[in-house]
Amino acid sequence: MPEVSTATEPPTDAGVVAPSRDALATVMVIGGGARSHALGEAIAASPTVGKVVFAPGTTGLEHLGYETVPVASQDLAGLVEAAMLAEVDLSVVGPNTPLVDGIVDRFLAAQLPVFGPDQASARLEGSKAFARLLMGRLGVPTPRFAVCDNKDRALHLAHSRPWARVFKADGIAYDKGVRVTHHRDEADDALTQVLIDNVYGLESERIVVEERIDGTEITVFCLTDGVDVYALGHVLNYPRLLDGNLGPPTRGMGQVSPAPMVDDTLVERIMADAIRPVVNAMAERGTPLSGALFADLMLVAGEPYVIDFNVRFGDPATQTMLSAYSGDIFGALCACRGQGDLKRAIAALEHDERPRVTLVAVCEGYPTTKKRGAPIAIDRSVFDADPDLRLYFDGVRATDAGLETTGGRTCTVVAAGATVAEARERAYRGMEAIRFAGRHIRSDIGLL
Repeated sequence: MPEVSTATEPPTDAGVVAPSRDALATVMVIGGGARSHALGEAIAASPTVGKVVFAPGTTGLEHLGYETVPVASQDLAGLVEAAMLAEVDLSVVGPNTPLVDGIVDRFLAAQLPVFGPDQASARLEGSKAFARLLMGRLGVPTPRFAVCDNKDRALHLAHSRPWARVFKADGIAYDKGVRVTHHRDEADDALTQVLIDNVYGLESERIVVEERIDGTEITVFCLTDGVDVYALGHVLNYPRLLDGNLGPPTRGMGQVSPAPMVDDTLVERIMADAIRPVVNAMAERGTPLSGALFADLMLVAGEPYVIDFNVRFGDPATQTMLSAYSGDIFGALCACRGQGDLKRAIAALEHDERPRVTLVAVCEGYPTTKKRGAPIAIDRSVFDADPDLRLYFDGVRATDAGLETTGGRTCTVVAAGATVAEARERAYRGMEAIRFAGRHIRSDIGLL
């Protein structure tokens, strides 16, 4: 796998003791949905792990037999206390908000082992302006951009520069903080929506204005210890709600892995031009990035442009990626913290290189509204009979009457096959075994 080396020493956690290999480890996965489910399954399958607990998890995960801890993922003090009480050997942070809020710093201050970047390095995802300015300084290929202090400046830019068509609030606002437009006449409404919907909008009007580029969206996912960085794979994304990449943007309605239009040469180019420079720069700043690094890119006529960085496991790329790996995932996560050799830990993993197709089922009204409470019927025999078919719960709640939806994203199905066509057929067969009123899936995932 590609790597990066500098003279910077790997980050160490002073006073934090590595889990003993004489006993099986306990791991706490912070989060709930399908990404956390996939992380929990992969970690639980590690030969060095005895138990995985989720905080807060979901009743859907409890229905599957997992232990949960009723502490919200943004209750940092509560999570520290929960990790202490459960005597966990490692906590793995799934969502981005607690990372940006400094959960890793809290855990390290309490001498608790934790996987993920500290607050300073989490700015790479938490601040779009920080990421864009860093990429601009390093010459990382990315769409043209400008950082504006307020709506008026952004509006002036939109009216004076024909490329200025994408508006992003500087902060974590998920899909609500991004608007993509085609014409300058749409800019005023788009900026108003960004500022109103953005969770940080009441505190700041800082906006990143970007060039709108159209192409093929891919994600390259890596692990890093702050010095070395290794690519584990890549996916082709289907980000919009409707077939033909129409409709509003989402966190992803499906994927194909590996991305058919990406080869080893392009991966190495992305590592050399984008990922290595960023990892090196973060280390040189004194804020080394430790953990997962997912880079979202747009391919335009074969040229890669970085759209965003995620400094944690992304959704649904995590489900896709981890379904292809087996072995000591726990050991690889520990190596990202300097507890072991990362290169060796990744090389020891078993990688199934067969193509994978991923489908996401969402509720009616997604992504703008949440309609919940629809009963979910699952023909489990379909999944039990096929080891190459995986089902991950997202917005699933267990009640006395059975399983029901909680609104939004409901579940992810991942299938492997000898070809993309075979994986696609298997994935849709698995998805047909899941039924609920208002279920929506795209029908064109994997049609190449």
